[in-house]
Amino acid sequence: MTLIFLHGSGCNRVVWEYQQLHFDNCLALSFSGHPEGNELTSVSQMARWLVSYIEDRNLQDVVLIGHSLGSAVAMQVALLNIIDIKGLVLIGTGARLKVMTQLLDSLSAIVDQGRDVPVYLLSANQLILDPLRTKINSSIRHNGPRVMLNDFYACDKFDVIDYLTEITIPVHIIVGDKDEMTPLKYAVYLQDHLPKAEVTIIEGGTHMVFAEQPDLVNNIIKNFLANL
Repeated sequence: MTLIFLHGSGCNRVVWEYQQLHFDNCLALSFSGHPEGNELTSVSQMARWLVSYIEDRNLQDVVLIGHSLGSAVAMQVALLNIIDIKGLVLIGTGARLKVMTQLLDSLSAIVDQGRDVPVYLLSANQLILDPLRTKINSSIRHNGPRVMLNDFYACDKFDVIDYLTEITIPVHIIVGDKDEMTPLKYAVYLQDHLPKAEVTIIEGGTHMVFAEQPDLVNNIIKNFLANL
């Protein structure tokens, strides 16, 4: 199988370092515009970009593994039903990803003022051990606040609540019980409405649980793949 890892808002492929070291035949992608390439302004655009990437390389037996925004893109690709996806692993996400208006307004002002990504937007990474934490924070700063704002807008517009029953492939959902950005109830809702879904709750995990507790998350993914 070909594993494709998809990052969350404001990030890039760097976040998946522990997974890239663990799994063979895997790709960790940076969405176009992060920062290289054309800017994509919606989850649907990102999904079609990913479909084209897979088709252009004739990748087979694909499993999509996403975090937050990346999971939204994975679900959207499955709903497009253009290519044969074997399964999904969804980490820290939901069927709808509304973003607080105050956060969007604050980040929009930062973009308009030409300022750098503020420290508070890196707080979700505080439990990740160095050197990976520093690498992730540096990549977010390199992408810049405009990329993060664009991703947050894409999340805010994302909503597949009415279409979850159409995703009939196996899905495994992973969530940290301390995740405040996409809380446990989001994962439970996905499990209850996706036809072939299971959920694993990780004690002490926050929104970046896959980088905080990589050995545990990697084993969960490994077991899911073994049962496909």
